[in-house]
Formats: sequence, structure tokens, C-alpha cells
Amino acid sequence: MIRARSVTLMALVTLGVVLALSSFALRAGLISEDGVTLWAGAISAGDGKMPVGRILAAYPTLPFVVTVLVELASPLAMPTPNLLSAGLAAFLAALFLVSFRRAGLPLAAAIAATGLLALHPAILHAAIAGPSEMFVALFLYLLARALFDLRARSGAPEVMATALALLGLGFSHPMGAAFACAAVPFLVFAVRPEQVASSAFNVVIVLVFPTIFCVAAFAYMSWVFPGSGWTFLIAPAEGLATWTAGIAQLFGRGLTGSLALDTSLVVLIAFGLGAPLVPVALAWVHRRRPLVIPAVVIVATTVLATVIAVLTGVFGDPSMAVAVPPMLAAVMIAKINLVRERLAVVLLLLLLGWIGGAFAVGLVDPRGAERLGAALEGRGADPERIAAMSLGRATVGRNGVLVDTFNAPAVVLGRGRAQGLITPADETFALALRFARLDAPFIAVPDPLMGSGAQDRLNKSFPLLYRSGAPGYHLIHTGAGWRLYARD
Repeated sequence: MIRARSVTLMALVTLGVVLALSSFALRAGLISEDGVTLWAGAISAGDGKMPVGRILAAYPTLPFVVTVLVELASPLAMPTPNLLSAGLAAFLAALFLVSFRRAGLPLAAAIAATGLLALHPAILHAAIAGPSEMFVALFLYLLARALFDLRARSGAPEVMATALALLGLGFSHPMGAAFACAAVPFLVFAVRPEQVASSAFNVVIVLVFPTIFCVAAFAYMSWVFPGSGWTFLIAPAEGLATWTAGIAQLFGRGLTGSLALDTSLVVLIAFGLGAPLVPVALAWVHRRRPLVIPAVVIVATTVLATVIAVLTGVFGDPSMAVAVPPMLAAVMIAKINLVRERLAVVLLLLLLGWIGGAFAVGLVDPRGAERLGAALEGRGADPERIAAMSLGRATVGRNGVLVDTFNAPAVVLGRGRAQGLITPADETFALALRFARLDAPFIAVPDPLMGSGAQDRLNKSFPLLYRSGAPGYHLIHTGAGWRLYARD
């Protein structure tokens, strides 16, 4: 009873903290563009505004499907992604506390360790970014636990747990797929040596077969329903280019002259700052290979995943790698007896890691730290997104609003639902562009001089629409770079 009460209380505290921070991030425009796109897509799917093919072939599949289901079950205007991210963070906190108590930690020490890890700046960074990042953090934790168990026993349950963790990573986020790919060459070291001696190739195939099978099935689904597949609903608006610009601003021309090598160094520094317990614990047990190798595999996988993301340019922003250190620290506390025997030192290192985690987040995601500073100073972190949400609120109560929500998904968030919008997924929108004829009851268009306005489909087809309007329409709303016209 005491354990259940403690776990529930810790989960509720984590849920409340993450919800409060997520609400602030939403108002300040701190939620990533990928998170906004996910939310807008879930609202559109829930309102029947998204084709079935795009729902079935949406990627990343897991957070999108779960968000759609939560959206369908929740009241209108409920911040679904925020609620889902907070729920995943609370679930992680419960997992931490239960694992610490089962490992024999005193209740007070277990609660303190759980609070320092579940509310770690890197975990809060992932929670604010959206449910995709939180799913990656959850499956990274499960993968780390599975690797420790796999090295100890290598039985069927341990093999299945590792395989399912890799599968979850692959379908949680493009960077999760990078983690799954990066883990493959290191899996052979995570298995007991006597099993690798017979056939290392077969061991790896068994571990990655569920992922390979599901990827093939997803590729087939994408072929059957063209137009989706290997994209994040449409395409991430933020990605490697934005992250690279932030790193370049932080380091100038770089530390070594190679972006991939700079990324490796940044990730290793983030491990030292965000979880100093990891290198210290490895030094304590450096003679015990079954305890050292799983942790080294996780670190090596993280470094290689970020390098793959930088070199290929297809996995997006690698900044979520900063969430790995607290995950690994939590697993090492639960799995290594020698660590638990030095509780005072461990709690001190966790406190230092919590403080250093803020610096690690700023190091790995300098653009996000800059936006957070702007929000704390009262300036909008993303004025364009805030403007799009304001336009969405202006369309409430109006049906038949022609607007390019693929380019500005925040309009759907501001409105609270997609019903009543004429979006690029509708045939009416396509016909309006094809025949250069506007007859919708309302038209919303952004300033073409804004970054997103230049990519707006309506602006491209009707270059004078924003400034001069259209024949038979009059202006009913203007502000922050958007204009809303109504038909006479």
C-alpha cells in the first residue's frame, strides 16, 4: 500500500509539473514544429479531415496513432500532445520509483532519485518537445534495461524485450530510427559470449527481425497508400538545418572542423554534464564486463545515432540525444549493486547531473535554449506560430475557411478543430489552385514576406491575395502577418 501510494503521488507530481511547463511552452511558442504538426494532424484525423491512407501510412506511427486515439476520447480544445507527453513522463517516474524500490533502495532515497531523474532538464526538454520525443525516451530506458538483462541471462524474455524496444524506437521518431540503426552493430557485444561464439549473425538477426519485418510491412503500406510513408505526416519543418545553425552559432566554425566529430564530442560532454553518475559508476565497476558493456553499448549507440543523423540528413534534429544520460543513470542505479551501496555519493551525483543537465540541454540544443530565453523575457519564442494560432482563434465560428494548414498547422491548434476548414487535403482546395478560382466563404492567407508565408500554397497561386485581396471579398481580420477575407 505504501509503495502504491508513493508511486501514485510521484506520478501525479510529475504529471502536474510537465503539464504546467507544456502549457507555458504552448503559449510561448516553444513546442517544436514537429509537435505542432503531430497535434494538427491528430485533430484533422479526429475530425475526418485526413484521408485514411495518410492515417495508415503516417510516420512516426506510434505517437501519431496514440495521439489520434487520445484526441478522439478527449473533449474539444484539450491539449492532447501535452497531456500525452505528461502521461508518458509520469509513467517513466513510476517505472523509476518501482525499479528503485525493487532493487532495495530506501523509500526516501528512491523518491529523491526518482525526482532528480524524472524531472531532469533533459526529460523536461523531451516532454515539452512532444510525445514523439517522450516515446523515444521511454523506449531508450526499456532498451537499456533489456541490454543489462540480456548480458546477464540472454534468455527468450530478454531477447524479446530488446527486440520490442528496438521496434518501438524505430516507429517513435526519425531519431528513434537512427538509434535503432546505430544499435545493430553493437548488439553482438550485449549478448553472452557463449551464445555469440556459435553464430553472431544469427544472434543479431533474432534481435532485429521484428523491426525489419515491421519496416517492410510499413513500406508496403506506404506503397499501397502513396503520398505518406517516410515523412512526418507532411515533412518536418524543423530538422537538421535548424540544429546545425544553432551549433554553428554556438561554436563558430566548429571545434574540429567536422560536424560529425563535433556532434560526437558534444554528446559525450552532455553525458558528463547530464549524468556524471554514468562515468563514475563505470569507473567503480570497470573490472566487471557484464556491468560495463551494456552501458558502453548505450553510449556508443547514442554517439553513432547522432553521427548518422548528421551524415545522412534524413533523421532530423539529433538534440533528443540529451535525454539518454538520465535514462542510463536510472538503469545503472537499479541494475548495479555497487552503485546502490554508495547512496550518498549517488544522490550527490544525481543532483550535480540535474544542474549540469540544464547546461547539457543548452549545449546540445542551443536554438531551443535561445527560444526559451526569449520566452522568459516576455518575447515570443516563435512569433509566426503564435500569429498562426491567433488567426486560428479568429476563425472560430466560421465555416468554409480556405487555408493552407499543411504550411501552418498551428492554425488548427488555435481553432481547436479542423472541422470547418478547407485544407490542402480537401478536393475544394486543390480545385481552387488548379483553376485559379476562389469561391470559398472565407480565405486566410499569411504575409508572403514571412518565412512560412513564402511557402504558402495560396500565396504561390495568388501572389496579390494578401495585399489586395480577391474580387468579391472584403477584409474582416488582420493581425500579426495574417489576413482573413470574407466573401461579399
